[in-house]
Amino acid sequence: MAETDGGSWQGISKATAEKLHILYGGIGPVIIPEAFAGQKDSSASKGGQSVVKRSAESSNIKEELSNKPEQIHLAYGETPSEMVVMWSTGLAGLTEVRYGLLENNLNMSMTGEHVIFTERNSEGVKFVHRVKLANLLPGTQYYYLVKTNDQESEILHFTTMKDGTDWSPTIIMFGDMGTRGGSPSLRILNKAALSQSVDAIIHTGDFAYDLHEEGGKVGDDFMNRIQYAASRLPYMTCVGNHEIAWDTFSHYRYRFSMPGVEWPTPVDRLFYSFDMGPVHFISYSTEVHFAREGRDIAKQVAWLQEDLQEANTNRNNRPWVIAFGHRPMYCSNNDRDDCTKEDSKVRQGCVAFEKLFYDEGVDIIVEAHEHSYERFWPMYGGEVTQRNYTNPRAPVHIIGGAAGCNEFDKVCINPIFGPKGPWSAFRSWFPGLYGVGKLFVVNATHLHWQQLLALNEQTLDHFWIHQEHHGPFPHRTEESTM
Repeated sequence: MAETDGGSWQGISKATAEKLHILYGGIGPVIIPEAFAGQKDSSASKGGQSVVKRSAESSNIKEELSNKPEQIHLAYGETPSEMVVMWSTGLAGLTEVRYGLLENNLNMSMTGEHVIFTERNSEGVKFVHRVKLANLLPGTQYYYLVKTNDQESEILHFTTMKDGTDWSPTIIMFGDMGTRGGSPSLRILNKAALSQSVDAIIHTGDFAYDLHEEGGKVGDDFMNRIQYAASRLPYMTCVGNHEIAWDTFSHYRYRFSMPGVEWPTPVDRLFYSFDMGPVHFISYSTEVHFAREGRDIAKQVAWLQEDLQEANTNRNNRPWVIAFGHRPMYCSNNDRDDCTKEDSKVRQGCVAFEKLFYDEGVDIIVEAHEHSYERFWPMYGGEVTQRNYTNPRAPVHIIGGAAGCNEFDKVCINPIFGPKGPWSAFRSWFPGLYGVGKLFVVNATHLHWQQLLALNEQTLDHFWIHQEHHGPFPHRTEESTM
């Protein structure tokens, strides 16, 4: 089994470690490895904000309402020259981002909009701000701060997406991350943001457990916990079952803004796509089969068909098509979920995702919901097409729902009964093996997936996909896949 550096803290300053400890959910005194003794804070922000330790008691004290920005996070816009910046405040005020190419010269400014968020948010922060930065240079680092009236954040930074298709994106992907259970996995995100070793983060549904709980306070807590990573790396998303919230999806629709969709997101438009190097990513909602009496199924399917057909006209330039949604089509876990059923709604409901993705040649489908990790052989219609990943003749499914939920009193241990399914190439068998996936798109023909353990960042599983013949699967001949 291949290994990473084992999660070493070497090279990270004491002050940075304290910041990470707080941001990924530490409560009580900060425990610093002895290796930090005498280290200077070479990587701490110069924005002038100090990091304050907090105790379990002080974290429960409700702060006085103010314009102080919190919950800062990013998302890609429609093009590599755009970046969306969002944050929240307790009071209304001017929505502004100051930014520039130099940390000491934020010589550009853009204003945006804010909305009052009250729907099932009685105890949460009420004012959500959004600014779209445009005309940015692709593949360029920008420094920025967000400002509401006289209150501003520390100086942060992001790097815009590179232009074109001839580059190799690296993305962290996972689902089912809670405020408490997700803390170990959040450390990986924070270290990736600190080192700028990945380009973006994709969270495949189920946030906070739940965003609307305690009148929205759990959602505020979660958004503040992810701020260190999400204010430096685009945080792309899709909805999960825990976002349904009485068929309103309100916290998801207000807290996140995704490309090509108006904001706050309409309840019947919880899907989108974006391009990134040689990949066309599709975010789709599996919840159309379980919420709002199925009223949004037809609209999403029509959009998916059009989007996939357009993507197929551009496979020579952007060969990989990767879809991500929350609930899986197959799983080995014997927990009576939809993925265990022969008549799975997600797989073969009134409009079957599986057939659509197969017909249009989706290379990989990344899912979550099951609180475990499982890798599948290429398969379609319940049948494995081959037991390797050389020129797959069907989509490859990956379940990555092991980021660390906190259902059932802040634990996320789901017993797994029964043997692996015949389609399963690898499954994490031990409950509580928290972790995230790292997707490395090398080029037009090769892609690598690595599943990292949150505990020590060692590699739990990894595999390569080699695909020379991108496109709709049914149109391929046996000779073309050899």
